[in-house]
Amino acid sequence: MRFKQSLLVLAISGALTACGGSSSDSTNDNTSGENNNGDTSTTTTTVVSEGVITGFGSVYVNGQRYGSDNATIAVGNSPAADEAQLRVGMVVTVAASASDDGNDPEAEQITYEESLQGPVAFIDREAEQIEVLGQTVIYDELTEFEEADINTLTIGDFVEISGYVNEDGAFYATLVELENDETEIKLKGNVANLNTDTETFTLGELTINYSAAEFDDMNADDLADGLFVKVEGEAYDNESMTLTADEVENKEQNGLDEDTDEITIAGIVKNYDADAGTFSVNQYDFVLGESTEFEDGTADTLANGIIVKVEAEFDGEQLVADEIEFKARNARSKVEGQVTDIDSEAMTFVLNGTTFSITPETQYEDESDLDERRFTFENIAANDWLKVVSRQNQEGDTVALKVKRIDEDDRDGEVKGRVTDVTTDGMRVANVAVRFADNVEFEDDDDTISIDDFIALVESRNAVIVEAEGEYVNGSLLATEVEIENVSGEDDDSDDERPDNTGKAEFEGAVESIEGDSVFVNGKELRFAEDAELEFNDEEIDVATFIAALEVGTVIEIEGRWVEQSYILVEEAEIENDNGEE
Repeated sequence: MRFKQSLLVLAISGALTACGGSSSDSTNDNTSGENNNGDTSTTTTTVVSEGVITGFGSVYVNGQRYGSDNATIAVGNSPAADEAQLRVGMVVTVAASASDDGNDPEAEQITYEESLQGPVAFIDREAEQIEVLGQTVIYDELTEFEEADINTLTIGDFVEISGYVNEDGAFYATLVELENDETEIKLKGNVANLNTDTETFTLGELTINYSAAEFDDMNADDLADGLFVKVEGEAYDNESMTLTADEVENKEQNGLDEDTDEITIAGIVKNYDADAGTFSVNQYDFVLGESTEFEDGTADTLANGIIVKVEAEFDGEQLVADEIEFKARNARSKVEGQVTDIDSEAMTFVLNGTTFSITPETQYEDESDLDERRFTFENIAANDWLKVVSRQNQEGDTVALKVKRIDEDDRDGEVKGRVTDVTTDGMRVANVAVRFADNVEFEDDDDTISIDDFIALVESRNAVIVEAEGEYVNGSLLATEVEIENVSGEDDDSDDERPDNTGKAEFEGAVESIEGDSVFVNGKELRFAEDAELEFNDEEIDVATFIAALEVGTVIEIEGRWVEQSYILVEEAEIENDNGEE
């Protein structure tokens, strides 16, 4: 067993020592920069910020730039890393010193720990979820993918996940990075089903055997249901979903102390008690104050499961929230195009005739041949090709949430946004010209509809959001698929939830069992349509041949539709093996 002092506490202590104390010191509480003798001085505060890295030059976290030249950087199990090992999308904790001289805060310590690391067992592209070690991982258009994307990711890939853990144990991924050279399994979660006789507990669907584990910042007797821990190990039994832990670390404490002047924490709300005015984000406990301010929402918006950014200060031993910003991540628009204008003063750029505003929290990535690590708004140039994920704010401005520079040949041929100017020949989506291919398919609530029904629906509603896919021809997108995303008539943030096991299904997973003409994958029953398009190593085969080629463990990729919330009728399916032989 080892007990180790938090790197965060050490960094805060270092910042206090270097600065001669905190601004909360009664000898220096004049924030105007002038002391009691009339002399000018610099007031320094200690700051802790936890959130997603959105850019570099130095490091941007929670909308703030932190100087990182002199920072100690810890990445995973490496306490002496460098900035090059950090990635956009990583959730990090920054301990910094800030002064009132107008300069950016200087980071003393930047700490990153992966939330989850292990093999992919299931990929549900329709629900935008993957499964790793029995844990559900949710992704969206703002999730960063490194060394892979959701279309190239496959079953068995070893991935590292950074993000936030929800109250139900599900992970929201801000970063998914392919790590096929890794073998060590890591995950965080709350202990459940503790059995001291068998020396086991569970994290989600995963059983942890801790009989041979080394304990950090705790011992075995400290284990209890609900305790937040990090587990590491390499001995993993896929069939029994059991990990034999090499190490169990207590992650219950956040490492803050009352000498911290300001903290900013981004994450998912948990344990909200409206009567008491208390809630937690990550492992930080907050209380609402009489003067707590709310941005992009009200006190009534606060609820479990939503993403927020909280700015808070200590009042005694309590963290009192000064401001809560609601972080809506559901984008209304996704476009790609060439920059035609830039306004450096207004912090805007124009793409496809749309003016995009950027904010301090806009996420940046350069995937072009230029590969500029420190790519931000200042590096955007006229004629650059960009992919932009955006939404409209309450003032009607189109705000860029994510900006990615690409090469023209790397466009995806996808656009999402509001429909205008619809005809039988085409439409505009988020100001992008879209023409309909002869074989275009229209989908509404996962049902195929005709072009006439599509036009009638668009013309009868105030605002229809669609996603169109195809390829670019002569300056416009030639769409082969158009899917309606929203027909509410309001550009709101509500998520249109539908019952489970309905509509379209599209996923990749391993066969669990075969019972006659039914195949089971991840607990879901598959039945095959007589006219299903089936391929084995890129060769078209019939249903009987396809089922005969399956065995337990075979990875299968399918598209189909739920029938009566009972089974999936497969319309397309594909099997490939490593050697290309049947």
